[in-house]
Amino acid sequence: MDTRDVITLPNGARIVFDAMPGLRTASVGVYLGAGARHEPAERNGLAHFLEHMAFKGAAGRSARGIAEAVEARGASMNAATDYERTSYFVRCLSADAPQMLDVALSLVFAPDLPPEEVEREKFVVLQEIGEAADQPDDLVMELAQAASFPDHPLGRPILGVEATLKSITRQDLISFSAASYVPRRTLVSVAGNFDRAAIEAVARRWLEPRAAVAAQSMLAPMQPKPHAATVSRKLEQTHLVLAHPGPSALSPDRFAARIFAEIFGGGMASRLFQDVRESRGLAYTIDASAEQYSDTGRISVFAGCAPGDALEVGQITRDIWADIAAKGPTEAEMSRARAVAAAGYAMAAEAPSARAGSAAYELLAFDRLIAIEDVMRQIDSVTIADVSRIAAQSLAGPPIAAAVGPKAGLAAAEAFVSFRS
Repeated sequence: MDTRDVITLPNGARIVFDAMPGLRTASVGVYLGAGARHEPAERNGLAHFLEHMAFKGAAGRSARGIAEAVEARGASMNAATDYERTSYFVRCLSADAPQMLDVALSLVFAPDLPPEEVEREKFVVLQEIGEAADQPDDLVMELAQAASFPDHPLGRPILGVEATLKSITRQDLISFSAASYVPRRTLVSVAGNFDRAAIEAVARRWLEPRAAVAAQSMLAPMQPKPHAATVSRKLEQTHLVLAHPGPSALSPDRFAARIFAEIFGGGMASRLFQDVRESRGLAYTIDASAEQYSDTGRISVFAGCAPGDALEVGQITRDIWADIAAKGPTEAEMSRARAVAAAGYAMAAEAPSARAGSAAYELLAFDRLIAIEDVMRQIDSVTIADVSRIAAQSLAGPPIAAAVGPKAGLAAAEAFVSFRS
């Protein structure tokens, strides 16, 4: 039985309580249904930069004061910016949960944004961008993202690029926060052992004064055209992403897509791992995933291999994809994939941080909490026919490929995109 409880304030902000009385700790967080997807193209990187700047001072605490307020109590604080969500969260001792929530809420709604720090922090984020560009696995993912969602916010890097980052002003940060961190998109989520009355008092003090504002709508991406994006680098390996469209996070097929990805390349028993790595020794890393956003998705394979093997890896990937589409997985593969998915949800349900984040995701995405029993039932209801259909439907969509590495391996991306069954 789901024992979580939600309070919805008159302005639309929500507070979700997930009591775990046997613990000595709690996870508190502020979750916002806004991220890189909500920023203008000319200010690409704005959402992520605002997250950075929040830690530079808020509600009278300096950057050092924020760190000391958290670490003096032995707590651990972090934040993350994604395409559709931003989160600020703290893991702490139970008695400190109200104070830690106060700190997290101050970062979101009362950042000082010192002008001198705005310019200084740009150089820090530029180093972060440079570090990502130096990592071929990060770069190939970014190329695949841009190719999958051309001329759309989902296709732009979350970190931004040098030109857009340098153009960001303090007023841009203030304007983005005012337009995007609206009550209807704001959720406080607390899991673990905590004083409910104290948590509610802190949350209400920050959330209730905020005026109800209509959330901006999101532009749905267009169907991409077949495209191969490549970058030549002097590396030992060719890094590949091979992809087709998949179901969205809100689609009834979302679990079938995840089961397919698990069977296809989700673990050591998956078809890709067993064929490409174990049987042929063509790659150390190869895996499949189902990336899902609110209105679109993608099924993709990542691999790192010797340049001379890249074409073969691409062909094997397509052959296995087509085989699952035509014949479906075996009963043994279905059983394993269901067990992996169910175990993942069950294990997460025992961790306060994961529970707090899950509740926030469910409310922001579905506008309701989803009991783990319902999730288990949906996983168990996925059939062989469902997985076969997902494989076939994705293959029927436009192929997208990206490759980074020596020129000898880049042709694998072009071959994947130009192949016709």
